[in-house]
Amino acid sequence: MADRSVWGCVGSNGSTIYSGTGFKVDRVATGVYTILFDVPFAKWPSVVATQMFPGTMNSNGGDTRDNAVVIAISTDRFRVTTGASDGKQADRDFSFIAMGTA
Repeated sequence: MADRSVWGCVGSNGSTIYSGTGFKVDRVATGVYTILFDVPFAKWPSVVATQMFPGTMNSNGGDTRDNAVVIAISTDRFRVTTGASDGKQADRDFSFIAMGTA
């Protein structure tokens, strides 16, 4: 089996994909997004996600309590939730990498 990766940068509205291919996004609730892979992985991939703050290169970015948490993974999708500095779910831009076997 060959290694494969899918990566992307997604806008907080769930419909903007800043970069990456091989996936679609479904914003299912405030701060909750499902990433659907165009081609499923053979086994569960390893997925890492983090919030991003575009255009803030000359500032300190977001609060360190702003976060993105991967809450579910399967071969054809994963779900991530993003939140604000108060710990509540909030729509945020995020980036991700999913790596596994094809």
